[in-house]
Amino acid sequence: MKTTTQINERRQDARFKVQGMVIAMSRPPFLPLGNIKEISRSGLVFQYHGDGNNRAIPQELDIIWADYVAKHHLEKIPVRVVSDVLDENGGKDNESVTRRQAVAFENLTPRQENQIGRLIKARGTIPL
Repeated sequence: MKTTTQINERRQDARFKVQGMVIAMSRPPFLPLGNIKEISRSGLVFQYHGDGNNRAIPQELDIIWADYVAKHHLEKIPVRVVSDVLDENGGKDNESVTRRQAVAFENLTPRQENQIGRLIKARGTIPL
């Protein structure tokens, strides 16, 4: 008889796949720009190209995207790195590999929370 173990979801907030080009830029600028793949009210996942060994731990992120009317720039979003892993599906060339970094938002101001909510409404698509 096969037994299954139920795994409880640890995330508090719904995650959404991100539509279009939404960029994450680490502060201080340790990492190259990254493309945000998933977002929730409590964190995000972005993909970046780096060398195989160096993993950076940003303390803040800037998030940048544009629509048909204006460009949007969320500055100095405080984060804590949850994971930074090699993305097997991202490909690699001779000098770089694709990595995925998950970060949790830390101590957001009410304004930053509002901005994250607007970003999710504007670019969040399929709940994950």
